[in-house]
Amino acid sequence: MKIRSTLSAGVLLATVVRSVLAIGGIDTPPAPSATHEMSFPEPKEAKLENGLRVIIMERPTLPLFAAHLLVRNGSEVDPDNLSGVASMTGSLLTKGTGKRTAPEIASAIESLGGSIESGARWDSSGATVIVMSDKADAALEILSDVVLHATFKQEEIDRLKNQTLDGLRVALQEPGSLARFVTARVVFGSGEYGHAASGIPETVQAIQRDDILKLYKSYYTPSNAALILVGNVTVEQGRAYAEKYFGAWKKDQVAAVKKADTTAADMKAKNVVIDMAQAGQAAVTVGKPAIKRNSPDYYAGLVTNAALGTGFVSRLNNEIRIKRGLSYGARSAIDARRGVGPFVASAQTKNESAAEVATLLQSELKRLVTEPVQGEELKSRQAVLTGGYARSLETNAGYVAQIAGLATYDLTLDTLAKFIPSINAVKTEDVTAFATKYFGAPPSLIIVGKASEFLEALKKTFADVTVIGQGDLDLNRPDLTKSK
Repeated sequence: MKIRSTLSAGVLLATVVRSVLAIGGIDTPPAPSATHEMSFPEPKEAKLENGLRVIIMERPTLPLFAAHLLVRNGSEVDPDNLSGVASMTGSLLTKGTGKRTAPEIASAIESLGGSIESGARWDSSGATVIVMSDKADAALEILSDVVLHATFKQEEIDRLKNQTLDGLRVALQEPGSLARFVTARVVFGSGEYGHAASGIPETVQAIQRDDILKLYKSYYTPSNAALILVGNVTVEQGRAYAEKYFGAWKKDQVAAVKKADTTAADMKAKNVVIDMAQAGQAAVTVGKPAIKRNSPDYYAGLVTNAALGTGFVSRLNNEIRIKRGLSYGARSAIDARRGVGPFVASAQTKNESAAEVATLLQSELKRLVTEPVQGEELKSRQAVLTGGYARSLETNAGYVAQIAGLATYDLTLDTLAKFIPSINAVKTEDVTAFATKYFGAPPSLIIVGKASEFLEALKKTFADVTVIGQGDLDLNRPDLTKSK
């Protein structure tokens, strides 16, 4: 059986044409062509006795095989004052097992003509292998080895910590990267999404092997996991693979998970400036809590965000880059998570134009209500979303990623086929209602840059601005300021 949906033909071409026309100053791009029907294979599933969920997507026309072992927790379960533990745990899966060193794992996968990767993000962790179909057995043996028998050797922990610290030292000196760290704290405070998923220098240095082992033993259990198989594999083969390589995985009790309780209603907006005296540019960001992944407003939110800040001809980019030349690009994103995830809009600009960009970001949020998204603008934003979704499902790895998202957030597998019709069903009044509900109250404003060049102008529009010197910044504290 196949699940069917519809997609506007040639959406990729239409999107490219729109961008070219916009650059050339032409305001009337061609309308999207008529829709046509698309088919998606229907995932099947089973469950092993140890509680492991097994999801199989048959795609027999491709001689490729992708397998992903999903753990349904990630950086949101980092211990207090130890941000980065989940990220390190996920990354270290492929850095050594009881019978293979990290180089041996890499060599074994390379000899199969495949790839392997592991890591963690918000709400999930795991490892993925991709090989030709006739190498599935060998690849799954390696996948089960790295997930079930990771040793977390001290030398590998030390190496990863040094690499992470090097990356952080660079990131924390770049306004855009630092703004992302600060925004999470401003929006979520001490909540589970308030810290940096990658960690910060102080927390990364403090992480011990016992911290990694504790998180691994607490959450890497079959009842908290799903094995996703996509490619030239039948349901019967998929279940047999799962039994063979993961059937002996011991069933343990999953640790209690902290609940995210931040909402848009209880968040008090703040205006925060991080004074980076040597910054050549300023990173300007507005952010606030938005929605959960299972929210009934999810699809309306995606279309609203697409109109605001997805793509070259989105409202933010049109207003800030195309009309005024204040930035190379302005964008926005809604990251719906298990708990309430963030909405963020941002642009990088000259220090002296930071206040102007901040005002524009705020005003474009309001304009979503006063000037509704309708007609060709609405259709084009829907086409951007549906086209991107369809392209993401051209590969087995893309299917794995989409199914993993459904498994992470307890969504039914038929949600895979509901995305396109749900996006196309969003109406102008839905977008306006979403903008009114979620963007009606002012968001928090975060600017990282040389404050002396924009602070006076900023205070004319934004009251109660908190200025924190870069040397006084403490990302591990909800108030962002080092203890005196």
